[in-house]
Amino acid sequence: MTSDEPINDTAHEWFTPAEAARHLRVTRQTVYNYMEQGLLPYYELKSGGGRRLRRADLDALLEPGGSSQANAK
Repeated sequence: MTSDEPINDTAHEWFTPAEAARHLRVTRQTVYNYMEQGLLPYYELKSGGGRRLRRADLDALLEPGGSSQANAK
């Protein structure tokens, strides 16, 4: 897998910040900004090995485009 390919493995539950960025197709800095702003929960490894993010939390950042509310007006 190249570094710019999205992660499509549905069994892949935990992501590093770099993997999360590829999954969301944003920069790694954006992922860190989301974490700092409290928009994206993360978990720290006890060993000091970095942060991990859950797929469900990443997917919760996404919302449908073309809001149906705009069409209802």
